[in-house]
Formats: sequence, structure tokens, C-alpha cells
Amino acid sequence: MGTNFYLMSRNKKLMREHFAVETEYDIKDIEYAIVDEPYLGYEIHLNKLSWGWRPLFQRHKTINTFKELEEFCLKNKSVISIYDEYGRRYTWKQYFERVYEHSQQKKEPRKWIYDIDSVFPNCGPRLQNVSCTEQEAEIYIPFCHREYNEKEKLAKERFHVHERLWCKERYWEDPDYPFDWTEGEFC
Repeated sequence: MGTNFYLMSRNKKLMREHFAVETEYDIKDIEYAIVDEPYLGYEIHLNKLSWGWRPLFQRHKTINTFKELEEFCLKNKSVISIYDEYGRRYTWKQYFERVYEHSQQKKEPRKWIYDIDSVFPNCGPRLQNVSCTEQEAEIYIPFCHREYNEKEKLAKERFHVHERLWCKERYWEDPDYPFDWTEGEFC
């Protein structure tokens, strides 16, 4: 479970310029949705906050870093709004504080095991990470998405696990903040 955040605007020109490719004949590579909640307008998915993970942002045509997102939002603050999936509106300052605070979760050591999941015991053994001592630690909460994928792959090799991957996402870290980025839709 997590909380998704969205940028909203009624400014069609701004949204097409920054979140779509407009050709002479049509509009393609559209990164927005037209929605009617919290108001009729254009919605852009910004990021997701999930416990145990660093904030995960979705890359867009003109936004690849948090500083670029901040610049865009502050420059266009009169025609954009930021909402979470529950309809709560945020000022830029409130949004930044919420995201940054989330990135500062207490560091917790974890290790990989291949065992029966206590939550889903009927699914058989599976690869999972569990709490451990500092000496046993292979990875830490809050998880960096890129590092998690790399270390999960190594753990699968070590345990000879060939579980199906549900999606292939590409992750990278923000150059200025403890935030992660990905391309495309979230899995």
C-alpha cells in the first residue's frame, strides 16, 4: 500500500507542451489523463510513497529530476495543483515536506531468505526479505528501488530461485535527493 500524488491543471496548452507530443495531425505520447476528480482537468502522475521504500517518481517528457519538477511547479503555480489520491491538496512546501520526510525513514537492516511466507503460507516457498542483525544485513529499509532489484537478482541466483518477474522497470536515483525515478507506468 502507498499513496500516489498527482499534478492537476486545466491549462490544456501547458499540459500538451510538457506532457505530450503534438504533431500536425494528432497528439501522441500522452502522459496525462483527463479526469473529473478533484475537478475537470488534466492529471499527471507524479510519484508514490510506500512504507519501506524511498519515494518513487515517474519520469515525464520534460521532468527527469526533482529539481526539474520543483522548477516546473513553482513556475506554473498559478495554473497547477498537487493532490494525493485521497483528494487532499498540497502547497509545494507541504508536498516537498511530505515527500522528503518519507525519504528519511529509520534505517532497518534486512536479509534475503527463501521460505514459506507467513502472510501467504499456501503459496509455497518464495524469496523474501526479513529483519536481521546489522552483521547479517544485505539491504536496508528504506529500499532504493534500483539497489533492491540488483540485490534481489543476486539473492535469486544464490537460492536458485526462478520466480517470474511481473514487470521490467528501469530505476535510477535522483542526483540531489534520496528519491528514486522510473520510466513508464508503475507495476
